[in-house]
Amino acid sequence: MDAQSFGTRYDVLLQQPRMRALYGDSGYFNIGYWDADTPDLIAACDRMVDELASALPDDPSFIVDMGCGVGGGTRRFAGRFPDAMVLGANISHWQLVQAQQRGVTGVVMDATRLAIASGSADAVIAVESPQCFNTRADFFAEAFRILRPGGVLAVADMLFGDTEPTGSWMHPPVNHVASLDHYGAQMIDAGFELVSLRDIAGVSWKCFCAAMRTVFPGREFRVDEIERSLDFYVIAVARKP
Repeated sequence: MDAQSFGTRYDVLLQQPRMRALYGDSGYFNIGYWDADTPDLIAACDRMVDELASALPDDPSFIVDMGCGVGGGTRRFAGRFPDAMVLGANISHWQLVQAQQRGVTGVVMDATRLAIASGSADAVIAVESPQCFNTRADFFAEAFRILRPGGVLAVADMLFGDTEPTGSWMHPPVNHVASLDHYGAQMIDAGFELVSLRDIAGVSWKCFCAAMRTVFPGREFRVDEIERSLDFYVIAVARKP
């Protein structure tokens, strides 16, 4: 599937009534990070942004949010780093229009061909978007290129064992990663030093699926299939030497 067709199909998914019921006008379309004090999905999405933000340099000037969606997370990153230029990037023009309405500076861009100068960014972030890239390894290489020495790549990502329940169109087969070790190896192959790599499915995916069952009455079995489809929910942080 080409980038334009993918973006259009994803736009339709974002506008489905069940998704609207889950996210409202929050600007999120994420799984989130749930802890004991997390009251709902939107708070979990905020918590995920904060988790990745905590890994970034203390005083960044330029942050790229790749796969920014409709802007809820990018807006929160910008609030966390008010002195930085936070650029939202996405292949969907429609999504970027929604993000811009939330105050996000956005640009249409493919994650594997970033129209950004080499060595210019302090941080690259990607929140639950790399599983859709064609490919994740190409994105890692581009992130490495645009980061300055000492710059940080921080991602939240999902590794699916079975792509059918969530929609195989969203997951290019060449983007499949079977293990955390393989995931870390791809970052290292791109030139990065791996800072941290962990699976948090128990406090992200499982909790999200519980929330999703509330908008699938009578079809909870579909959510059960979706829950079983994920192997790992990855948070990874890497640094350019």
